[in-house]
Amino acid sequence: MRKKTQSKREEIVAIARAAFLDGGYAATSMATIAALVGGSKGTLYGYFSSKEELFGAVVRDVSEEHGLPVLALLDDPQADLAETIFALARALTRFFVMPEAIAHYRLAVGEAGRFPKLGQIFFEQGQKEGEDMVTAWLEERIARGELAPRAPRLLAQQFVALCRAGPWNALLMGAPEQPGEAQLEELATLAAQTFLAAHALPHPE
Repeated sequence: MRKKTQSKREEIVAIARAAFLDGGYAATSMATIAALVGGSKGTLYGYFSSKEELFGAVVRDVSEEHGLPVLALLDDPQADLAETIFALARALTRFFVMPEAIAHYRLAVGEAGRFPKLGQIFFEQGQKEGEDMVTAWLEERIARGELAPRAPRLLAQQFVALCRAGPWNALLMGAPEQPGEAQLEELATLAAQTFLAAHALPHPE
């Protein structure tokens, strides 16, 4: 077998990412992906032991490309609470309505009934990792006395739900029109204001 390389692995993930979105998980076999890559199934299995593992790599690839830049907003421990919440709301509302983000969500939910492992991979390697990061950040802000002492994971889930309000569900069901910037800005502002009004503590005098 040829020596494995990072560039080849990235090529396989990129091709699988497009193939899964185009044909669905069930209809896209490892043989199909190997043919698209231009190698043998043996080469493909040298990088990924199963289709589930390859799908997990695709989920992580999407997360690293689109999700991690959003969560990088949490990196500054000295950043103002309200400013960070507003910035995160703006970034999340735009991320959730991205056509590729919608397509991957549809794929995972649509196939999870027949392939429960698929839904688990999508949750654990995508959504849960982001949720864990937001939870840890909120926990730190609670410890500082900036937020009310409530369950940080529940707060993270609530914040994400606020950012998914509005056009997200319609897009998931096939609405043809993407929301405009004004609509997304209004949604983000309302999500941040609602969250802060419910959970932020007043600054001590």
